[in-house]
Amino acid sequence: MRNVVRAAAALVLAAGVCLVGIGSASAATPQWRSVSASTNHTCAISTSNALYCWGDNSDGQLGLGDNDGHDKPTRVGSSSSWTSVGTGYNSTCARHASGSLYCWGNNADGQLGLGDQDERDRPTKVGTSTSWTAVAMGEAHTCARHTSGSLYCWGLNSDGELGVGDQDGRLKPTKVGTSSSWVSVAAGSYHTCATSTSGSLYCWGYGGDGQLGLGNTDSRKKPTRVGSSSSWERVDVGGRFSCAGHSSGSLYCWGDNQIGQVGIGFGLIAHTPKKVGTSTSWTKTGLGDYHSCAIRSAGSLYCWGYNEYSQLGLGDGSARDVPTRVGASTSWRSVSAGTLHTCAVHASGALYCWGNNEHGKLGTGDTDIRLKPTRIG
Repeated sequence: MRNVVRAAAALVLAAGVCLVGIGSASAATPQWRSVSASTNHTCAISTSNALYCWGDNSDGQLGLGDNDGHDKPTRVGSSSSWTSVGTGYNSTCARHASGSLYCWGNNADGQLGLGDQDERDRPTKVGTSTSWTAVAMGEAHTCARHTSGSLYCWGLNSDGELGVGDQDGRLKPTKVGTSSSWVSVAAGSYHTCATSTSGSLYCWGYGGDGQLGLGNTDSRKKPTRVGSSSSWERVDVGGRFSCAGHSSGSLYCWGDNQIGQVGIGFGLIAHTPKKVGTSTSWTKTGLGDYHSCAIRSAGSLYCWGYNEYSQLGLGDGSARDVPTRVGASTSWRSVSAGTLHTCAVHASGALYCWGNNEHGKLGTGDTDIRLKPTRIG
């Protein structure tokens, strides 16, 4: 394994699991509330509602006013009113406590929603609305939910991923249909899925790997219902696959499964939702391009799929085709999977990242790969 973890890295005990610590926590080390991992950059919100980003910044996606990369969490502006953040391929969007939405970074396909295709290197307000509740970013498109329950999407639309009935890109937020009953939304490389207040699940966009869950490999230009269940509670989307949590506590996944990322065995076809294992205690998921991670109600963390860069956090580079437990901790709060790295927030407020560290996206102050969860700060 290249760039093996430094022998000098100290081992610390945290909630019964041996985790790798870089340095030691200090009064200046933020406590973390949420994290979003992308291809080569990562952003997180502290418990004081400050926003930090790190990693590649070639398109201004860190929001720092320049194009200089950072290998440690770096604060974005001075606001302490950020509530959520989403990261796309080379762009970022975050919701402010005022209800406003801000986006920055690469904008070649209009994914920032600003009415043009110009790059931004600082958070820039999207329109005038102060009624946004959540945002999800794909590779080059963005979707956000409005307080009215309406869903808006913008950016690249080559495969109908905006759900507006055509394949024309949009430079500004464009309403998806007439429904005002959307609850959550998740964006993948070229497809999108969302849940409604009725508990129904809908997907649209590119379907070539069965990631829409419709039983075939057809693409869709408008939201299309997945099966007949009205018991879906949440949905998450990876590069070319999807997972959704059922009210029973079961986790279902479908789509591209070449490297075991669906969690049902290597290479098995999954064009409709397939139950992952037998557990009925899944609560949260984080999907990358080729790997998956999920947390159970007891707080334990599991990962599976592609693992060449140890993005599963299991101490090796071997892929897994079923959920495999990461350490022994039962105190994980949330998890986010990027293309080749993963980050998770611990109940203690500590942030851990692992996997590929190109551009310093793990936030450890270097570019060395990490085989297991490593504390940031």
